[in-house]
Amino acid sequence: AESLLWHQNAAEFGDAEPLHQLRVAARRLRATIELFSNVIYAAQLKIYRRDLPWIGGQAGAVRECDVTAALIGARAARIDPDLKAAIAPMIAALDERRKSEHAKLYNLLASKRYRNLIAKLSRPAIKKIGGDRRLGGVAAQLVRPATQSAARLGRKLADDAPALVFHKLRVRIKRLRYELEMIAPLGAKRHKRALARLEALQELLGLYHDVTVATAWLLSYAETSAAPPRTLLAAGALIQSLDSRESKLRRRCTRAWRRLERSDAIRHTLVEIRRAGRLALMPVSSAAPAGDASRSDPPNQLQIARREIEDAPQSDHNSMNSQSATETSP
Repeated sequence: AESLLWHQNAAEFGDAEPLHQLRVAARRLRATIELFSNVIYAAQLKIYRRDLPWIGGQAGAVRECDVTAALIGARAARIDPDLKAAIAPMIAALDERRKSEHAKLYNLLASKRYRNLIAKLSRPAIKKIGGDRRLGGVAAQLVRPATQSAARLGRKLADDAPALVFHKLRVRIKRLRYELEMIAPLGAKRHKRALARLEALQELLGLYHDVTVATAWLLSYAETSAAPPRTLLAAGALIQSLDSRESKLRRRCTRAWRRLERSDAIRHTLVEIRRAGRLALMPVSSAAPAGDASRSDPPNQLQIARREIEDAPQSDHNSMNSQSATETSP
């Protein structure tokens, strides 16, 4: 929530990077809220689930104009040089659209609804939890829905799968990555490796999504605009160039997912988290002095857990057998 406020003023002026960070903050908040939804009161949970996608979606509409314009500019170098100058009307149309979408975002950030959301985020209504409840004991269970959702979509991935499947998988991978980052203190080496793999896959799926969005916009522009004939020819050449890029990225995304699946990285991470959680609940080996017992906590349990995990021998499982698929459904 602090990150959302931090980038708000610069995003209101339309700067590209703060807009991106505003969108990321909204997404991370959504992931946080879903991860801990069982301790948030239903009335506030409903508001969070309604309004955070509203913010992220509008910031995303502005961001997509920037990304599409940059992608068109980059791909223009690959088409007939005689058509390169003809892309100017497209860039102008994207600029107009960006101004319109940014005006909507500006009004959103100035609205009473947005202010009410920020107020609720600063004072969340959290259910009381017993003092004996520790995150380590349930962390792997909390992450499981995101792993299962990603696995279901990953099984649908193929060279001829609809673009929507790739988009949904990107969203799920992003949520899983954010959730694992939130419980990073419970992880160790395998946790870090899984996060690196997820980040790389998310980046690849993001590139594919950008290409599909740009292609869709160009098709719409060619069908509805009154642009000069040469600009329409340039739009067609760009669509052809992007289509080739899309096919290559589609194959790369599918291969990257299969590698992640075969590596069992997510299952290993969940095992590591569960083990750290169990060790964190164990009593410390040396008792605290009687005079300090009333005010002391078990201070070094997570450190002990991490050391034990990192020192333990690790085996590589390079095939995703039926047992691992049943246990994690990543």
